[in-house]
Amino acid sequence: MKVFLVKEPNVAEIVEMERPVPGPDQVLAKVLHCGICATDVSIVDGTLNLGEGNSPVYPVRIGHEWSGRVVETGSAVKRFKAGDRMISETGYSCGVCEYCLRGEINNCAEGRAVGTIGNHWPGAFAEYMLMPERLSFHIPGNVPSDTAALVEPASVGFYGLTRTPIGPGTTLLVIGTGPISLGGMACAKGVGSGKIILAGRKEAKLAIGKKLGADVIVNMEKEDLREAVMRETNGRGADVVMDSTGAPGLLNLSVSLTRSSGCIVLPGFYEQPVNNFALDNIIVRNCVLIGGAGAPDMQRRILDLLERGHIDLKPMITDRYPFEKIKEAFAAVGEKNDTRIKIMVDF
Repeated sequence: MKVFLVKEPNVAEIVEMERPVPGPDQVLAKVLHCGICATDVSIVDGTLNLGEGNSPVYPVRIGHEWSGRVVETGSAVKRFKAGDRMISETGYSCGVCEYCLRGEINNCAEGRAVGTIGNHWPGAFAEYMLMPERLSFHIPGNVPSDTAALVEPASVGFYGLTRTPIGPGTTLLVIGTGPISLGGMACAKGVGSGKIILAGRKEAKLAIGKKLGADVIVNMEKEDLREAVMRETNGRGADVVMDSTGAPGLLNLSVSLTRSSGCIVLPGFYEQPVNNFALDNIIVRNCVLIGGAGAPDMQRRILDLLERGHIDLKPMITDRYPFEKIKEAFAAVGEKNDTRIKIMVDF
C-alpha cells in the first residue's frame, strides 16, 4: 500500500509499505479522506515543540483526521463488517489499565498518539488504516465521509467547551478561525449555546464562521475586540472565552474579556513559555482556566449532532487534493492562509 512517510524533518514522500493484517480485535479500513492538521505540518518541517517527552520520533506516518471504509475485520470483531464506514479515536490505549477502566483512555500508560508524537500509532495518510474495534466509531448513514473526517478537529475545541456551563443564556466568545475554533463553536451552537461572538482577522474565514453558527462577527483588523465584546455583553464580558490561536499576545486579552467567575478555554498549543501572563487576573476574579486537547468519546457525541442535523461541519473544507498530490496539499497550507480552513486529502 502507498503511505506518506515523514522520514526526517523536511524529507517526506509517498512510499510502499506492506498492507497490515487485522488482529482478532482490530478492523482494517480503506482510507477515504484525511485532513491536514497544523501538527502534521510541524512534524514535516521539524518545528513541533510540545515540551519534554512530546517530540515526534522519526520516521512518522502522519495523519489523524480521517474517515474510511472497513475492508477486513479480525475474528473477534462484532460491531463492524466489511463496507461499514468509520472514524476512530486519535490515540491507541490498552483498554485494561487503571485509567482505561476509569474511561480515561487518553491517560493510558501504554497510550500511543495516532500519527503524531513519540512511539506513535501509524497514521492515516496511507491507503489503509488499522485500529482496534473498541476505538472505532460508525459513521451514520446520512453523514458524508468527508464531513466525518472533520470530527477530530471539532472534538478538540468542543471538549474544552463541554467543561464549561455553555448552554442557553450563556455568551461564548471564540477567538481564532481555524478548524478547532470553528468546529468547537459549531458544536456549541448545536447543543444550544446562547450568543456566539467570533473574532478573527480574515474576512473569508469569518464568513465561513457565520455559516457555522456565529451570531456576531468581529474582524480584529477593523474593529477593537474589547469594545465589540463589551458592547455585545452589556459591559460584563463573555461567560466563556475560547482562544485557540496559541498567540501569547492575545492571552491576557482573552482573560480580560471573560466575566468574573467565567471560563477561559485554551485548546491551541503555544509551544513556548508565555511571559508576562497576568495570572492574578484569573485568581482575583474567580475565573476557571481550562486546557483542552481532546478527550475520549467526543467522536460519538459529535457524530450524533451531525446525524440529527444539529450541526454541519462541511463548510470548513476549503481546499481538496488527491492523495497523489499530497505534497502540493501541504504546500497549500501556507500559500492559502488567508482563505484556508481545512485542506482535505481525498483517496
